[in-house]
Amino acid sequence: MLSQVSYTANVVFKQVQDVTNQLLSDNQIITFMYSYKENKEVNYSVNNLLSKVRSVYPFIYNISLYNFTTGTNVDVVGLPPDPDITTNQQKQYIELYPRKAKGINNEPLQLLTFRILPEYSFVGSSNSAIVLDLNEIYIRETIGSISATFRNASNFVMDAKGTIMSHSNEAYFKEDFSQKDYVQRILAGTQSQGSFVQTIDHKKNLVTYVKSTTLDWYFVSVRPYDQLLSNIYEVRNWTFFIALILFIIGVIISLLVTGNIYNPIKALVDKVNENGASNKTPLLRMDEYKLLTEAFTSHLESAKILEMSLFRSSQMLKSSYIFNLLKGNTDEASFSSDAEAAWLNRLKGPYYKVLLFKIDAFRLFKENYNAFDRGLIRFAISNIAQELLGRTYKSDIAIMEEDETVLIIQADRLDDDDNLYLIVAEIQDAVQMYYKITVSVSIGDSCPSIAEIRSTYQSAQTYMNYRLFWGHNSLLDASKASREHTPSSRYPSTSERKLIDAIKLCHPKSIHKEISNWIIYISSTRYSQAIQYTNFLFLAIIREFENITEWWEVDPNDLYLAINEIHYAETVGEIQKNLLEFCLNIVSIIEENKISIAAIKNAKVIEEIKQFLHERFADPGLSLELASEQVGLSAGYIGKLFKHITGLSFNEYVTFMRLNKAKILLVETTDTVAQIGERVGIFNVSYFSTLFKKKYGTTPSQFREQPHNEA
Repeated sequence: MLSQVSYTANVVFKQVQDVTNQLLSDNQIITFMYSYKENKEVNYSVNNLLSKVRSVYPFIYNISLYNFTTGTNVDVVGLPPDPDITTNQQKQYIELYPRKAKGINNEPLQLLTFRILPEYSFVGSSNSAIVLDLNEIYIRETIGSISATFRNASNFVMDAKGTIMSHSNEAYFKEDFSQKDYVQRILAGTQSQGSFVQTIDHKKNLVTYVKSTTLDWYFVSVRPYDQLLSNIYEVRNWTFFIALILFIIGVIISLLVTGNIYNPIKALVDKVNENGASNKTPLLRMDEYKLLTEAFTSHLESAKILEMSLFRSSQMLKSSYIFNLLKGNTDEASFSSDAEAAWLNRLKGPYYKVLLFKIDAFRLFKENYNAFDRGLIRFAISNIAQELLGRTYKSDIAIMEEDETVLIIQADRLDDDDNLYLIVAEIQDAVQMYYKITVSVSIGDSCPSIAEIRSTYQSAQTYMNYRLFWGHNSLLDASKASREHTPSSRYPSTSERKLIDAIKLCHPKSIHKEISNWIIYISSTRYSQAIQYTNFLFLAIIREFENITEWWEVDPNDLYLAINEIHYAETVGEIQKNLLEFCLNIVSIIEENKISIAAIKNAKVIEEIKQFLHERFADPGLSLELASEQVGLSAGYIGKLFKHITGLSFNEYVTFMRLNKAKILLVETTDTVAQIGERVGIFNVSYFSTLFKKKYGTTPSQFREQPHNEA
């Protein structure tokens, strides 16, 4: 249950990161955070946006933004600024700490505050901050289910310094538990989870803890030991009593049975007869030799099946042991000492290497094969590798993940062996020939001790990342990943700007060219830089063209989903393909909606003219030329556009507005017809009456006298 709570905390932290990335991709948020003077309209817009984001994530109590340059902040709930936030002395990108605050109605609040400095990773300090507050009650209620079945149980969450982040007793919030013996024991340990018995306040307690890998939190449960083992002595006595009765009954039954076994051959035949022969056949006519042969054959087959099962179980346990050995979890896994000694005795060295096999184009591989066939192919790859390597080296295999297989080989020397590279290339050729797929292989650094085998596995994983540059079916080692130690390259801002300009111009050839130049550049960088810079490029393009999701019917998630594809890219060729598809998709959207943009723009122009006419309809000098000057377009173009969109000419629309207003004034006022005509911009009373009768079929005076005119 503690592990589940820890997992929940990891999910919360992941969602906090998602919220942060969402906010940092919004133009209004960026405008607020990097402005040099306060803008009330921007503050209002940002507050509305933060309120919407907060409503989507129920675990978030409050969101606030700080601009240290202008000294302003926007807070959704309206909490006063936290002095610890404005000190701007944060040492990492995201910092989490507990704090107490006062709510709107002066109610006390216990908050877990995430403070994010967007610029930390670039310049080491920030002029702005994003703050997300989680109500500590959310964590307390989550861990409350653990203590529900135990009296006097104590469950709490603390950070790596021993400060309480949440406690089943809310009075301990922000208390320092680092001086408690059992807390010091937890913090000093190296395991991510465990339990031990500790005497606390002269009482024996069971202390259980789980460490969150993401938040660096410890979820701790302290329960009275006597509640876990209540009535243990009574249970023990009853167990001894029942065991004694069963023993006596067993002795009596055994005496009765042995008293009847006076003919061993007959009993054996009877036993065989029970297993297979028909009881209707007389005993003297039975072929006892045949019956015994069938029985022995059956038992022999059962023994062989059992032997095979034991062998498979042994292999599975061995693979599990190697898995934990490579992961560095042998202390946490439970294996028999004899089996562990036997496996370690096989791994004599004197030197060890780890070979990491990964299936290329794994997403396509999963689509083409079902789970059973994928398992068979991985098993076949491991067999091919063991068979070919077994000619020269002692090797042991482990299936680490669904797409990777690991072999530990024992070598006679520490330096590289050319023969090993030839064998690995032969394995790759065999897999490609038989299964029409390719595998990439990375060779980890040699190590002289089995205790260091985890480091060589980690180095193999690092080298496998460089498949990004060397492509599929590659053989990777330290020399292929030597660029990891080269100086950092600067982010190619010029290439980014050229690509964005090409997209704006909707020029596919230029887009192809700039993406090719980008791929050439990142191919000369380190792996981490290539992935990071590509993510930056995607974010820059999204920020530049994110407004298309507001103008047109485009799902904004479609833009952000493109970033996720980078994490599945195995080669720079796949990155180039994903980037090209993403850019051309934006170009397609822009080109498809150019006509819509023109229509929307024209509609806005007509709406502006309509608003102008509603304000100036009483002006007798109102004309098409005057309206066209208002929007800065020619009178001829406005006349045609007005007729096309409204279905009425400019003059027809003005007359309609004036007569409609006159009809209202005739009902609501006692002004004369001439006065009403002047109020709507028609000073000639005769002309006004003619227009009114033509429109409504009656004169203004007659319309006023009608009894149903109020309707």
